[in-house]
Amino acid sequence: MSVKKPYIFISHSSRNNDMATKIAEGLRDAGFNVWLDLDSIPDGSRWLAEIQRGVEECGALLILMSKEARKSHWVEREALLAMELRKPLFMALIEDVPLPLHLIDRQFTDFRHEFDVPMADLVQALKDIALMAESDKSERHPLPSDVSAEPTESNFFDYLKQFSDGEAIALVASDLYYWAKKTCDLVEFTGKQKPAFHAKITIDASDVTIFTIRAFTREPAAEIPFEYLMNYPPYDRRELRLETLQTLNELLPGNKTFRDDRADRRPSLPLKSALESPENLEAFKAIAQDIINNLRKNN
Repeated sequence: MSVKKPYIFISHSSRNNDMATKIAEGLRDAGFNVWLDLDSIPDGSRWLAEIQRGVEECGALLILMSKEARKSHWVEREALLAMELRKPLFMALIEDVPLPLHLIDRQFTDFRHEFDVPMADLVQALKDIALMAESDKSERHPLPSDVSAEPTESNFFDYLKQFSDGEAIALVASDLYYWAKKTCDLVEFTGKQKPAFHAKITIDASDVTIFTIRAFTREPAAEIPFEYLMNYPPYDRRELRLETLQTLNELLPGNKTFRDDRADRRPSLPLKSALESPENLEAFKAIAQDIINNLRKNN
């Protein structure tokens, strides 16, 4: 079967073929392309090479976590390769089983007791996040030709100026950058293809990201990484994450709001439409400052 990109690679134990097929059908019904070894590896192909190519070229990887998958070296290797390649990674928990160490801080969709509701949740999560990479690839803005391809303080804001409304976007991003330089312990630039900077504080010898400015090609945005903050008190309490999410909702344009499940993920606020006004920009800084204060007080 020839699969057009982007597609979802389903990683699973062969003992769970029936569930893998059922979830694959649900994803296809929702409009996704799916890579499933049962029907995606041509006869006569080298199995290992096809598996590796499937992970390397996927838009996202979905792990069906079960007792057998927990013991599978293949599932582990596929997950580690996806993580190394920075692929969006999702889990469907289909049996009661402890998560392996390399996935212990990852969120999962719970398929242990029902199918339709978690299937809808998984579809929505994939629509929100997983396939952004392919649209980015086709619409990517090159970094300015007269600067390094590595994003730095000297070229990141020039990169943002290439966007529609780039001057306004770059001003918002630079304001947050200089605020983070004064307030946080570290500001780090990353990403040749998706430039970003991360405002971080140090807790117990670990650098914890408070917010990230990402140069998404569809719209540069400020991102709050709840999925990582939830590893540190008091943000291990979901009610506090939901409370913070509500304050972020107040910055969104129009009648838009984040769904509650974004309190377990990485909600993004467009720099132009959400943060361009001085009032919203200062409100966002106040939210970031509250997160910093809460983390430092509780760790």
